Amino acid sequence: MSLWDYKIFDLIVREGNLRKAAEAMHLTPAAVSHSLAKLEKEFGLPLLVRGRGGMELTQYGRALLPHIRSTLSADGRLHSELQRIKGSMNGMVRIGVINSVCCTWLPSILQRMRESMPDVGINVCQGGYDELESGLIDGSLDLAFVSLPTRKRLSSVPLLHDRLLCITPRSFVPANGSYITVEEIKRFELIIPGPGSDFDAIAFMDSNGLDAETVHSVQEDSSIIALVESGLGVSIMPELVLQKNGGEINIYPIENAPYRVIGVATLPNARQPAPVSATIKLVIDYVHEIYPTEMPYFRK
Repeated sequence: MSLWDYKIFDLIVREGNLRKAAEAMHLTPAAVSHSLAKLEKEFGLPLLVRGRGGMELTQYGRALLPHIRSTLSADGRLHSELQRIKGSMNGMVRIGVINSVCCTWLPSILQRMRESMPDVGINVCQGGYDELESGLIDGSLDLAFVSLPTRKRLSSVPLLHDRLLCITPRSFVPANGSYITVEEIKRFELIIPGPGSDFDAIAFMDSNGLDAETVHSVQEDSSIIALVESGLGVSIMPELVLQKNGGEINIYPIENAPYRVIGVATLPNARQPAPVSATIKLVIDYVHEIYPTEMPYFRK
């Protein structure tokens, strides 16, 4: 049984689609289908079936998936240890982070880096999308968490679909009760993050016909929440941002389920130092661990 086949099976499960898995692995759909068939033949069990929403796990696939992922994780740890023993795990990794990642994922990621790469130095730079992408281009950063697609030509790996949610004063309840419509948002003044924030609020406004003249621009997430609490208006914020920012507010999904894609980016076609490659793999494994299957997106 091949670790490569394990990786393909795991990716099919994450993507829910053979074609998307093939694109992510830079393979043909036929090659991915062959790998799945080979694994099922070796196991003697059906692992996936085609359902209405894409590829779905069978009862045998659900039972075996945790063990397959554990095997892949153990293989990653083995290679990290080999690199460390060979003396390649030294030097510095310079990481660019957006605020939401800095507050939520980064503490655990740094702890794992220190445990698996004790001889590697770590430098963290927090900034906005443009600043971080420029840092990759000019060589001041080795990798960065960004929103995809990037504005500059960079290599990237998608990590998570992060929903955009609407926060409102406690007194407001949308007509539907469970989600808010764009038309309801238009009735309020909109408070958006300023330049360098965690998502492109202007793009969201443009695509939904929201009037820029009724917009307040505020830099800090906590300040935005305080203004919404006061009744000044409503705001659109990524779900990851709201994980670390509470308040006397209501939080509603938005019709049509808008989201941003968080990814990790590096310079294209560059041979990465071993600590950088190991860090990227560690990040991917960490995100897959805390989001083994992404929560279903809101649909009205």
